[in-house]
Amino acid sequence: MKLTIMRRGMTDSRASWMLVGAFAGLCPASCTIWLATREAGHPGALVDLLALVLAMWTFGWMLGPVWSGEPVLGPESFALVPLRRRVLALGLLGAALVGIPTGVALIAFGALVVFAARLGVAPVMVAVPVVVLQVLFVVVLSQLTGRALRAVSGSRLGAAVAGLCTAAMLVASQSGWIVFVALDEVLVSGLSPRVSWVIRALPSGWGLAAIDAAGRADWGVVAVDLAGLCVLIVVLFTLWSRSLGPRRRARSGAVRGSRPAMRPGFRGDEATAAVVSREWRAWWRDPLRVQTLVAAPAFAIMSCALPLAFDSTALLPFAGALTAVMGAVTSANPYGQDGTALWLTLLVPGAARRDVRGRALAWMALFGPSSIVLMLGGGVLNDRAGVWPWAVAATLGALAGGVGLMLLVGVEQLVPGPDPRRRKSSPLDHGNVTGQAFVVLIGIGAVTCPGFGVMWVGERVGSASTVGVGAVLCVLVACLSALYCGRRARRTLIARGPELLHLMRTGSNSDTSRAGATSPVGERVGQRHPMVWMCAVLGLIACVPQALVPTIMKINGTIAPVWFLALHLPNNWQWLVIGFMYGLGIMLLGLSGILYRGRLRSF
Repeated sequence: MKLTIMRRGMTDSRASWMLVGAFAGLCPASCTIWLATREAGHPGALVDLLALVLAMWTFGWMLGPVWSGEPVLGPESFALVPLRRRVLALGLLGAALVGIPTGVALIAFGALVVFAARLGVAPVMVAVPVVVLQVLFVVVLSQLTGRALRAVSGSRLGAAVAGLCTAAMLVASQSGWIVFVALDEVLVSGLSPRVSWVIRALPSGWGLAAIDAAGRADWGVVAVDLAGLCVLIVVLFTLWSRSLGPRRRARSGAVRGSRPAMRPGFRGDEATAAVVSREWRAWWRDPLRVQTLVAAPAFAIMSCALPLAFDSTALLPFAGALTAVMGAVTSANPYGQDGTALWLTLLVPGAARRDVRGRALAWMALFGPSSIVLMLGGGVLNDRAGVWPWAVAATLGALAGGVGLMLLVGVEQLVPGPDPRRRKSSPLDHGNVTGQAFVVLIGIGAVTCPGFGVMWVGERVGSASTVGVGAVLCVLVACLSALYCGRRARRTLIARGPELLHLMRTGSNSDTSRAGATSPVGERVGQRHPMVWMCAVLGLIACVPQALVPTIMKINGTIAPVWFLALHLPNNWQWLVIGFMYGLGIMLLGLSGILYRGRLRSF
């Protein structure tokens, strides 16, 4: 049944994304197998590293339902079929084992067989059933956590948990390869005894421990580890099967409480103040917005705290800027999130201007203080005076530029989503906003680049006044961009409001609509041309973490190689590699723009 549904629902876009996902999964799976072939100079270091990587795979399977949305087959599909829960769970488990993710997991856990081959024949015989048990374990665990997350996603607590999971997944996807940067050092010195014990004690390491024990002919430990893994799978399967009854939804976060919601204390135009108050309540009550509120600062804190593992505080002052950027990126579809409620604004003369302004003020009231507090805290912990102009300019520029771009992109490239009362329980089943996210991200970089360029020149010539002028220019350009984007968003909302409402109501474009021909382009390009976003992601990685951050480190004199490729090379090659990364990133971003414009013309 699952194969039939997938075959009949297969389109060009889904096939493209499936191939991209398979390639993205096979790369780390191949690296896991390669890791199992490495030689270690420290006893037990290779086992610790494999246990760490397997724990990352298990963690990814736990959080996979946050990103994958509703499963192809769920228990609701068999509501009218007289099946016992355990029989239904067995069928759903068999369906879950069919798919590309399970195949990728099987290849990744195949590293256990490669590792066992180095120890002898007996460990290989133990490794074969261990691989099967590990795959069953992660699949059942994924089904159980997915069921739990979908059950609580309608509440504010569930939305906050989903936001933390999303932030963790983003950090792991962009920085998980830090394990391979420190590979040689760990293979020589090994992990600390406490970290090693914790990693091996996790269920993801029980199979590896059994193989290692088989290599020492310690069959008692082998039996205990295998039995523990089997018992854990049975317990998780039982819990999952008992959760397959009628879904009990958590209390929605939008339910009105007896106590009035917090207000930002805005004073001014009464109509604008009413919009600010409405948006303020929506941000604290709508589970989808609560997820954004949690995910943005969580992602910033996790990303900037990663270099602390290498005794580097270079990124801490930029936690505020990263919070503002992620807040704008994840809020890039404000009108699409509200569904057909736009008609309330369109029916009131002159309400479009106040609505745009009120949304901007409410967003600033929420993300502005948190960004500034994180910037100040990170700057104090960094304890370097030279980084303050960069941190202040980046934070204020991201706030000003992000709020304007968020509103403009949300109107110009609106993605229709379900009304809040009709949203599915999965956190991501509310429209594909990948296109809007990348447009906002690239736009923030574009409006802050002139000021950063002047600051870089000032650092090179040793002029503090030039650095200050560049910081002021960065903030000024971002503020002017916010004013322009807000004014254009208001005019677009007035001119194309009926067409946008039609798009949100029906999910399709009207033939006579000028807006309908281009507004959902972000969703369409994201579905039909994954190369656009692959080039954009790779270009941003090359420009920012592999070029811009090493440049700032070399200017400030604080060198922390961490995961920056150029800083691991001899000093004579570092600037050359940084320049190459700049060129590669600009070329990929340009290619992404060319593909984007080409797909835009095709619609």
